[in-house]
Amino acid sequence: MRIQELYGQLQKRRVIRAAVIYLALLWAALQAADLFAGADIVDESAVRWLIVGGVAGLPLVLLASWFLESPWRERRWTAVAGDVLVIVAVGLAAVLFAWQQWFVSFTRPTIAVLPIEATDTRIETTDLADHLTRRLRMLLATRPELRVMELDSSMHPSLDELSVAAKSEALAAEYVLSGTMSGREQNLRLSMQLFAGDGQLIWSERFEGPLMYQEQLQGWVLDELWPQLPLKAEALGESRELLASCGYPADTVAILTLARVGRRGGDSAALAMVAAGHDDAGLLHLAKARFYFDQIRALPPTQRPVIQSLAMQSLGLVARTCPDHPEIELLRLVNTRELGRDNAAGHIARHPNAAALYLALAQLYQEADEMRRTRVLANEASLLDPLGETTQCRIRELLQSGGNDDNACP
Repeated sequence: MRIQELYGQLQKRRVIRAAVIYLALLWAALQAADLFAGADIVDESAVRWLIVGGVAGLPLVLLASWFLESPWRERRWTAVAGDVLVIVAVGLAAVLFAWQQWFVSFTRPTIAVLPIEATDTRIETTDLADHLTRRLRMLLATRPELRVMELDSSMHPSLDELSVAAKSEALAAEYVLSGTMSGREQNLRLSMQLFAGDGQLIWSERFEGPLMYQEQLQGWVLDELWPQLPLKAEALGESRELLASCGYPADTVAILTLARVGRRGGDSAALAMVAAGHDDAGLLHLAKARFYFDQIRALPPTQRPVIQSLAMQSLGLVARTCPDHPEIELLRLVNTRELGRDNAAGHIARHPNAAALYLALAQLYQEADEMRRTRVLANEASLLDPLGETTQCRIRELLQSGGNDDNACP
């Protein structure tokens, strides 16, 4: 009986109504503050203070409703206004929550660029197919409209025997791009297909051309593929300019050397010798720089400065022939101490699909004890590279143990 009487008094004094309205408004305020903090409009400490103030204010509101005279007790219109306020507050909170989820996930459909398969046994064809896969992924990855999966995930061995639909599900991808390559130097044949996440074929096309027409071949693929994806039509020209901004070498030996480095690590001495005779072929020097940077983490600390110097020299040669190529800045940012939090949004805008950049920024925020931003950046890196062992290992380090041990992850 006492419980029924207490409940009756709570209803009579509008305590329950006051609690619901207060909690709904607090939830809406927290969603708004969290959204603004994620956009760096307000400081994260404001969210913490709002939580503390909100929790502390709840008992004060309940006590005030119990002891103070409320106009709601006698006036029906105020009770109706309270109900409307609850509905509006809950609706506003739901909208803000949905907006926050949109902001965090960038609302970008994910595309996985699967390895282009060589349909003959010639090792040169296999190298070229792998090289073309990497180039197409790079060209799509410059577009902020898409989340373009890292190749460590889309080429993961665990996907080899799966169907297209199963690969898409494993990678959480809305689109899957795949292809096959065959033929010889004077007549390469390339077939490309774009699938939806459920495995349905969206687009298919076949291209032919000699080895020396690498730039033209990739341009043809872009022209045909672009309208099939949610990409801005006017941005196709930007991607075509990027394709032409860092020229291919002018002989088949150099092109095959470039392709070989991407797939098998390559022979650094052979690459250096070929690159020395092609100062105007920025892609060769870019491959050299990437090759050297990839070796640094596996070397003892005493040997790293020498390889770092060689990598920076190669980047300098690239900058002379194709200064606007985005990989130059990206390699600098993730492999040197030039990266800073002051322009994090600008870095991400220029390199929207680089898991390594998100991880490097996440480590800076982790070192500054800004764990919310650390988690957001680490989550985006995880979405870009869900099957990448190194990426997932570094994310665990960042969120659990600090992420400062360069040798802990492969």
